[in-house]
Amino acid sequence: MSKKNITTVQLILISLSAIIGVKSIPMFAGVGLSLVFFLGISTILFFIPIALVIAELSSTWPESGGCYLWIKKAYGEYIAFIVIWAYWIESIIWFPTMLIFIIAMLGHTLNPIYPNLENNPYFFVIGTILTFWILTFINFYGIKLSAKFSSIGVFVGTIFPITLIIILGLNWIIKGENVNIIFNWSNIIPNFSLNNLVFLSGILLGISGIEIISFYINDVKNPEKSIAKAVIISSLFIVIIYLMGSISVAIVVPKDEINFASGITQALKIFFTKLQIEAITPIITFFLLIGSLSGMNTWIIGPAKGLFEATNDNFLPAFLKKTNKHDVPVNILLLQATIGSVLSIIFFFIYKQHKWTNLDICLFIISICINFVCNDIFFCIKT
Repeated sequence: MSKKNITTVQLILISLSAIIGVKSIPMFAGVGLSLVFFLGISTILFFIPIALVIAELSSTWPESGGCYLWIKKAYGEYIAFIVIWAYWIESIIWFPTMLIFIIAMLGHTLNPIYPNLENNPYFFVIGTILTFWILTFINFYGIKLSAKFSSIGVFVGTIFPITLIIILGLNWIIKGENVNIIFNWSNIIPNFSLNNLVFLSGILLGISGIEIISFYINDVKNPEKSIAKAVIISSLFIVIIYLMGSISVAIVVPKDEINFASGITQALKIFFTKLQIEAITPIITFFLLIGSLSGMNTWIIGPAKGLFEATNDNFLPAFLKKTNKHDVPVNILLLQATIGSVLSIIFFFIYKQHKWTNLDICLFIISICINFVCNDIFFCIKT
């Protein structure tokens, strides 16, 4: 039996680490003031309904398994396995993009000491693999340590720097500095072009993931109340942070110049240059790096715990049922890290050689192939 180590506050921070990403804010900022419309629609029609459903289901069935358990109760174990398998493999396919982003941010942080690291393929390959396996081994020591890492990381590396950007943005407006967006009602309503509608899908992706906390039910004190409370509070914080953080970036970085990989750093440089403290930019960038690591850490253990529940229904090979003394599914984590490391290397070199103009297309195609092959294998095992 797992010890109830996770408090409501930690659960809120875990939710924030899983959803709020420094990669998303520059993209949101690129929408300009119409972000208010897109984020509002996404929140009302997508985010709030999902959050309420997660809160209700978690309170009704405060048992381990999350979406696997709920779907199994409603539609049976076969459909539940398809869902949890897709959920787990999707997270593995996402890991390489996040790892490349993290290592690129690390290269930017180290740039004053080691210039041009971002152009060194060996730095990327070794960095992505080491990062993945270090985070994996951290999770071997149990959910308590993993939750502490995610909680501290998201506070230091996400909440603090984004709050700083929001404060600096408000100060920028109050002092009457030049802004790159015009605050009026007409700019809130977007031009419904195809390019703008593409941003809507990005926003929906950026606010997805609140269900991740359902995999921590067994480790939460008083889950019937804590899960629902954490979902509601974290949802409110997520919307506010995304909205105000993105607008703060948009007011100082011209729309056409926003770099989706380093938009927050661009904004910080502008703010700090104005305050004549530009030298601290690498320090805040390092904090952002910690925030990205905490987010990835949350996704390493969450879906793996969900997939582990499927082993009880014999959908997976017997060796994946192994847990250590900290009640962690170690073999699932090892398999996850192995697949993720191989994909990271493949994706990086494909991306660098421009065999695909868009890394997401590569991820999409390979994820479909992996899903088809592995689904057939595991259903053969089951039958």
